[in-house]
Amino acid sequence: MWRRRPIPSGSFITDRRIERVLIAKLTSLGDVIHALPAAARLKQTYPRLRLFWVVEDRCAAILESHPLLERVIVYPRRRIKTLWGEKRWVAAWREVRKLQRALSGLRADLSLDLQGLAKSGLMVLMARAPHRLGCTGLKEFSYLLSRPAPEGQGLHAVERNLKVAELLGCPAGPPEYALELRPEEREWAAAFLEGRGLQQEVPLIGLQLGASFPQKRWPPQHWRELIRLLSRRGGYGLLFFGDEQDRKFWAAQGLPEGSGIDTLGQLSLRHLMALQERCRLLVGADTGPLHLAVALGLSVVGLYGPDDPRFTGPYGAAHRIHYKSLSCSPCYKNPTCQGRYDCLQAIEPREVLESVEALLVKDACASRREKRPH
Repeated sequence: MWRRRPIPSGSFITDRRIERVLIAKLTSLGDVIHALPAAARLKQTYPRLRLFWVVEDRCAAILESHPLLERVIVYPRRRIKTLWGEKRWVAAWREVRKLQRALSGLRADLSLDLQGLAKSGLMVLMARAPHRLGCTGLKEFSYLLSRPAPEGQGLHAVERNLKVAELLGCPAGPPEYALELRPEEREWAAAFLEGRGLQQEVPLIGLQLGASFPQKRWPPQHWRELIRLLSRRGGYGLLFFGDEQDRKFWAAQGLPEGSGIDTLGQLSLRHLMALQERCRLLVGADTGPLHLAVALGLSVVGLYGPDDPRFTGPYGAAHRIHYKSLSCSPCYKNPTCQGRYDCLQAIEPREVLESVEALLVKDACASRREKRPH
């Protein structure tokens, strides 16, 4: 069953009568978002396909009620890790068995490993699909289970995932994410903002103040200066976004008082989506919420340090990216500057402000064009 099969041709879906497809992309939030256009392209090209997705618990909310997906299988990594840490091994094993039954019960004809790591390979193994394809550059033991796509090296993550869809006969084209908010989530966002003195007509700028790793954090003194500049500019409300880790960080650093609405550590992923949708643009470092904003149709200003934005930057031409390519760049997870993070220190608040103002002008011009009578 696990014999490696030939790389599919463009007519593979129809020739093999593929109907049930499992996508394995577990984490992180940005990576899951980067894989959504491949799912959208498959569903547009083959409307009869039934798409399933396996994702880790911490990212699962992004796929709730997604119109392209028939079912989302949640890998309860945090619960299994907790049970294992408490030495409740039988209970942990039950969770694994439950996951295995859910995956094999899908009866997938084809699995697509868009993660290319051991954990996604394990999901593919549990699903037992007869046909298994993965993105280019499969690592760890995942390459033993799935055929890697022959194209995609050196491309942005969105394009790399789309190459898998194109290999299966999908046409090329601009990416679509098909993220949708529920009416009650939009109502919650309106009530949240109104309760803090912001009416519907007040335009908003989102500031994603946190990042998952220290080497991705824009220096706090730069953030404070940008907030001061934006507050002095006026005309816009500021929303501060970040998770619980970011709340603790900024509690020690201190945010300028009265400069914006602080939501750090207070929002679920779905509520973050609802508030982001109300923003004109978002400024943030290389982190999942930045890519979430892109998927929701916002223009963003990306602040990049250790990672090369050519591969994981905000996708599309509507955005501004600040990246200082130093002699040590990109260092990824292995910085050599002894914690100074010179590449992020070099991004000045005033140049970020200029990008914000340029995108706001562009947004205002686009709004005026839309309002003109045709």
